[in-house]
Amino acid sequence: MLHAENITHIYGNEEVLHNVSLSLKKSSLTAIIGESGSGKSTLLSILSTLLQPTSGVVSILETNIKNIQNIDTFRNNNIGFVFQFHYLINYLNVIDNITLAMNHKDNTYLKSLLIKLGIENIANKYPYEISGGQKQRVAIARALINKPKIIFADEPTGNLDSKNSKNVFDLFKNITQTEDVTVVVATHDLQNAQSANIIYEMNDGHISNYN
Repeated sequence: MLHAENITHIYGNEEVLHNVSLSLKKSSLTAIIGESGSGKSTLLSILSTLLQPTSGVVSILETNIKNIQNIDTFRNNNIGFVFQFHYLINYLNVIDNITLAMNHKDNTYLKSLLIKLGIENIANKYPYEISGGQKQRVAIARALINKPKIIFADEPTGNLDSKNSKNVFDLFKNITQTEDVTVVVATHDLQNAQSANIIYEMNDGHISNYN
C-alpha cells in the first residue's frame, strides 16, 4: 500500500527526519505516536504527498510519488485528510461541507456514509450548531466521500474529550474493515493509539516500532 525508505528532511539547517523507513499494509490502522516536535507531522505531510522529502523514496499504490505527473489529481482520487482542526466552512451546512469537493454523484454512498458516521440527523445543520465530536465526524465523512485508498489524520483528537477521542479511533478502526481504507494517524494519544494494528514511535526525527 505505502512504503517509505530512508526519508530525511531538512528545514533550514535542522534535520527533522533522519533516515525514516516504514511500510503500511492495506486496510490497516497505523498510529504514529510522539511528542510535539518529534517529527510525526512532518512525516505525515511527506507520506501524504503534501511535502517532498529532502531525500528518500515514498511509494503509494506501488507508484513512486516522484513519477506522478499530476499529483493534485492523484491526491484527490486516492487520499483523504483529517486534521486536528476540522476546517469546516461555517456558512455551509453539513451536507455541503462534505460534498464540496465530491468528484462523483453517488448519493446512495453519501447517505450510507452519513448513517455509518451517525450524522444523518445533523445533515442540514451548520458547523456552529453542532458539537466538536460531530464536527470531527463531518470531517471524517468529507475525507471519505471520494472513496480514497488511504486517509491521513494529523492529531484528529487534539481538541476532543476522552469519550469523543475514543469514538474517533473506533470509527477509524471500523472504516479500515468496512470501507477497505488504510488509515494513518499521527497522535500523542497513546491510550487510543493502542487500537491500531501497528504503532510507530517518533523521537527527535527517528522512528521505531513501539513496544
